[in-house]
Amino acid sequence: MSNKVRWIIGILCLGGLVTIYLTQHIDWPANIIYFNESVYRFIWNRTARFIANDFLAIGLVYALFPERKYVLFAFWVQLAGLVFLLLPYFLLKLHYPNYNGPLINFLHRIILNPTLILLIIPAFYWQKNNVTN
Repeated sequence: MSNKVRWIIGILCLGGLVTIYLTQHIDWPANIIYFNESVYRFIWNRTARFIANDFLAIGLVYALFPERKYVLFAFWVQLAGLVFLLLPYFLLKLHYPNYNGPLINFLHRIILNPTLILLIIPAFYWQKNNVTN
């Protein structure tokens, strides 16, 4: 793939991540599909934002490192985040709605911001430049 196409993909993904961050207080996913109960709105909003952030972050990884192994690793990291971070976040938030302590805040930040990908991008860069294949 040409560098021009990779630049376009990277800029679009970065723009999408910024847009999601700036519109985080708007329930845009719940406005697409209307839910009567607030629990369903909450789950749908968080899940849609998580998945949108993940796909945009994986697109950013693809733009920076077009090799298949990096994209697959990023996908598996995001899938692990879905299982091991998003589901426990929902369980804690729904079973203890009045608890708003540090555990929930940290989970919320890791889940709804593409933190995992931002952490592995420097690792990919280091590996690509310092490790021989």
